[in-house]
Amino acid sequence: MENKNSLAFFTNMAKNNPDKKSVKITKVSDFTEIDAAFILKYVNKDATMLDLASGSGLILNKIYDKVKRIIAVEAFEQFSKFIIKTDKITVVNQDISTFHTKDTFDLITMFGIVQYFNTDEIKIIYTKYSKNVKKKGKLIVKGQFGVKDDVLVSGYSDELETNYYSQYRYIDKEVNILKEVGFINIQLVDIYPPECNRWDNTHFYAITAIHS
Repeated sequence: MENKNSLAFFTNMAKNNPDKKSVKITKVSDFTEIDAAFILKYVNKDATMLDLASGSGLILNKIYDKVKRIIAVEAFEQFSKFIIKTDKITVVNQDISTFHTKDTFDLITMFGIVQYFNTDEIKIIYTKYSKNVKKKGKLIVKGQFGVKDDVLVSGYSDELETNYYSQYRYIDKEVNILKEVGFINIQLVDIYPPECNRWDNTHFYAITAIHS
């Protein structure tokens, strides 16, 4: 599994007149009220944010007025058009693999995106954006991770009725990857109520870290 496989899935979705909830993949997976409340624990009105793979802004539209500035990076304009129009949010329609900035931020967020990169690819992404975390700033990664080992989804999904690709890496492995690229003070948060975790072999976690 490579990111190009997942990118093809979202490219197809973007071409089919998506609504703002389309990026949640399944109708039962919109936990963005919880996501927004979690992020707000780590910001204030003076905070700057870089949000990677912002989708349709389901999270950002709930928090933009509580921070100073947000750079929202989203590859597909068909999704980002739903992000609220405000001076506080700058939308960049670019893939996070190719986007570059020299700016540093109080908080970088990656919600629901890391499973679409394989292990080698995510190491590159984490290394790249570690340089954009301010001293004493934080990275928050929220995703679905393997409970005991990696869980790979690759091929046709009966539920989605299309090909779907994700690598839900073993949670300890993800933590070790972050350590390898220089992140410290790594903490796991069981972010959602138990009923939000549909599968026995994967679990949603938020990972918080700072860069050394």
